[in-house]
Amino acid sequence: MPEPRNDPHRERILTPQGASSRERILDAAIELISERGYSATSVDALCRRAGIVKTALYWHFGSKEGLLAAVIDRVASEWIDEIERSVYRVGEPVERLTRAVRGMRTLVEERPELLRLLLAVLFERAEGDTESRAALRRTFVRARRAIVDAIESSAPGVREPDLIAHTILSLMQGALLRRLVDPEGADLDRIFNEAERTVRLMLADRGIRDASPSDT
Repeated sequence: MPEPRNDPHRERILTPQGASSRERILDAAIELISERGYSATSVDALCRRAGIVKTALYWHFGSKEGLLAAVIDRVASEWIDEIERSVYRVGEPVERLTRAVRGMRTLVEERPELLRLLLAVLFERAEGDTESRAALRRTFVRARRAIVDAIESSAPGVREPDLIAHTILSLMQGALLRRLVDPEGADLDRIFNEAERTVRLMLADRGIRDASPSDT
């Protein structure tokens, strides 16, 4: 039997009980997908972990793929919120952007299950025009926009703000991947100090005041 189609408007009319059910499903999906990967996580296992019936899962998300997209949106929100809190606070460009790098370190240390989940999705859902891929694209677009906005608002006319944002995100993603693949060998102090230093160098190269390389 085909799975019900996903309806993005359903979550707008949830009762408190329905909202609770939806959150339990998302929590279960984050736990299981980060432990087993997406392909190895069955709908039956998700329902058992969440304590719900299949029809509830399909009502909320339409399909397993729709659930994955919702999971990515929720996980990504924590990541993007951390970036936005850092870059939208008052301060010089260097201060704002290095705060974002440090915020990522905090997330790496405190919420490793979120990183495992994103890694699983990136490897397992790398191809195809799917809801989960669209959710990942939204994540990176929003993150890049936050960084570009911070640069342009605090350093108007700076050269290549998109390139700076892309480089910062690439540095962060590399650090997160290293932590996931080799948690014992990953020296977070060194990794994130180098990331901050690179940010400072890029801004200094564009003539932004107080953007000299850090001694750390």
